[in-house]
Amino acid sequence: MVMATRRKKYRKRNTYYFRHRRRLILEMYRKYSQRYKDYFRYQLRKTLHLGTRNDFIRFHIPSYGRFPNLKVLNLKLHLTLPNCVFLNRLFRSCPLLEDLYMDSTCVDNFDQTFRFCIPTLRLLQLKLNADEFHSCRHKEFIINTPNLGSLSITGPSLSCFRIPDIPPNLIQANLSIGKSSYVHDFQVSKDKATRVMETLKGVRNAVDLTLPFGTTSALSYCFDDGDDFPTFPYLRDLQLGIDYYFGWKLLPYFLENSPLLRWISLNRESESKYTTAMAEGKHKEADDTYGWKPPKQVPECLMDKLKEIEVRNLWRRKAEGEVVKYLLENGKTLAKMKISFEEDGISDEIDEDTIENFPRASESMILKISD
Repeated sequence: MVMATRRKKYRKRNTYYFRHRRRLILEMYRKYSQRYKDYFRYQLRKTLHLGTRNDFIRFHIPSYGRFPNLKVLNLKLHLTLPNCVFLNRLFRSCPLLEDLYMDSTCVDNFDQTFRFCIPTLRLLQLKLNADEFHSCRHKEFIINTPNLGSLSITGPSLSCFRIPDIPPNLIQANLSIGKSSYVHDFQVSKDKATRVMETLKGVRNAVDLTLPFGTTSALSYCFDDGDDFPTFPYLRDLQLGIDYYFGWKLLPYFLENSPLLRWISLNRESESKYTTAMAEGKHKEADDTYGWKPPKQVPECLMDKLKEIEVRNLWRRKAEGEVVKYLLENGKTLAKMKISFEEDGISDEIDEDTIENFPRASESMILKISD
């Protein structure tokens, strides 16, 4: 009798406990399911794509949340909506993250700092979309990724990109920061343009470096001959945009400070932009040197390493002939040189025959010239 009573009390208490526990679980699920349903659904994925405004309104990460298998994260967002707290928590919840793609639209002018402190990250691609120059230039991006192997930054505004610890294993860097028209129309101060130089110093361990027109125009604008130009101890492949305002100003410094350089691609900006700017009275006629000052001593890369040079869209100007002549006269290890002229070029100061008659330091070099 006593045992039956005890079993009855235990069964009653046990039933109450499980009913109570089940009710708590159900209430908890109803309370948090709308906030965390995306988190639980994506938790075990290796690749995650997040985009549109609604995703960031609904998508919440618990303080204990983890994405233990996530290696690739693709973010598409508006910078006025997600805050730094959300992004930092998202990055911290990905212990194995290797590839991060961030496509951001700048819809307002405000100050905000974004930090990328991800020790496992190997590829970082940042793309900022802005309709106006002022929309993004006050933003700051701090990149502290010691194992980064590939970095790509695309942004028309001169946002601040800081790389406090230079990645030692950086293979590829593509810096498309700024827009040449902003620099040429003097919408940018030299202090703001110096941001691009600081970013360039942060990727000086790169093996492959790409700098389009907008980047080189900002670098040329902020750099003076007396300043320290970064040394690129491992740089082998260089793609350099030659903008229509500053011309060849930076090329001698890259030659002098890149001892292992083996391949160069020089892409001349369209002459039509230059003639349009002259017609509008924004610029004067280019002088004879057009930014080109030969190095005082022949750079080490020209004597020992440089194998191939590609020069595209030459304007057929005399100053360009001086650049090509210098490279041919001093490139002792050159194996191939490709030259193309701009189709709509209006100058005829140099032609194919002029370049063919330049002296060459490398007798076995193959020279290809095309219109």
